[in-house]
Amino acid sequence: MLNEREDCEKTNEVSEVILTGKAMFYLYSCSVLAWLYLHGHVVVDPRQEYIRSGKELDEYRFSNKRSLDLSPYGKCDWVTGAQTDPIIHEGSRSKYHNEPKRAQLRHYLWAARKLYGLEATGELHLIKGSVERIMPDDSAVERDHDRLRELLDAPVPKSKRIPICKGCSNKDWCWG
Repeated sequence: MLNEREDCEKTNEVSEVILTGKAMFYLYSCSVLAWLYLHGHVVVDPRQEYIRSGKELDEYRFSNKRSLDLSPYGKCDWVTGAQTDPIIHEGSRSKYHNEPKRAQLRHYLWAARKLYGLEATGELHLIKGSVERIMPDDSAVERDHDRLRELLDAPVPKSKRIPICKGCSNKDWCWG
C-alpha cells in the first residue's frame, strides 16, 4: 500500500501528477485543502476528532470486507459482487455534505474501468444506514481532474469561511 503522501506523486517518466480519490475529496471539500494536498502540505492531526472517529468507524464497518486496490489512484473502502459486475462502496460519517464522497466514489469507478476494465457501480453508505447509488461518470471525473491540474499550477486559492473550517487542522494556512 501507499503511504499518507501516496495520493499525489509525480512519476519520473512524464512528470504527471497521479490524481487520487483523496485529492477528489479535497477538491469538493475546500480548494485550499486540495491545493495543499496536491503540493504535499496537508497536515492531518491523528488526534483530531473527525479523523479519530472516522478511523474508528472504518475499523468497525469495513474490517471484514474485501477491498479493491486501485493503486496508484487510491483504495476504495470495500467491494462486493462478482468480478464481472462489482459494486464499489464508500462509507460516509455524515448525512450532510456528501458531494466530496460522491466525487471520490466516481473517481474510484473511473479507476476500476481504467485499471481493470470493470464496469462497476458505486454505493455511498451514509451514517443512518441509507445508501445512495452512484453511477459512473467519466466525463465528470475528467473535468474534476482538469480542475485539480489547474489547482496544481495555480497559487494558493483565496480562503473562504465554510463549515469545514471549524474542524480543519490546516486552518492556519487560511486564517493564521
